[in-house]
Amino acid sequence: MPQSNLASQVIAEAVSLMRAQAFPLFTFALYFDHESEALSVCADTEENSSQTVTAINQYNAKHFHRYVAEGDIQMAKLWQANLGRSLSLGDFSMVNLARTPASGVAQSDEFFLSLVHSVIAHEATILALSPTPERVVFACSGMTDEVAFVWSADGGTHT
Repeated sequence: MPQSNLASQVIAEAVSLMRAQAFPLFTFALYFDHESEALSVCADTEENSSQTVTAINQYNAKHFHRYVAEGDIQMAKLWQANLGRSLSLGDFSMVNLARTPASGVAQSDEFFLSLVHSVIAHEATILALSPTPERVVFACSGMTDEVAFVWSADGGTHT
């Protein structure tokens, strides 16, 4: 099965599952698990994302302030606050929706670009899940990162 078809099927199944639960989408990620070679969707709500960000910021603040007090500015840089939303897929409200094996795929720039294209092709359907579609952010895995690409909807401005 071509890679874009597989991604499209995973996205469609995940959207169907979220729609059935009236899931209030805030962040949508197409995730490629590099270790087990599987493709899935992770989705988060604004409430859960905010709770995760708050927890991260509370944890980071302790270290940030310690290193600033010690005068170690290089270490302090490593503990900055998260200014927006959680992109920690394992902490999302829904993890590994529609998980499908994708063993043997050639992990290349072209493969990950095809995953991004697949999400973009489904943007309108995905946005319909959200109470605030203008705030939805999309994410996709890349060659070495769980989250390598992050973007917002085009809004019909791209031709």
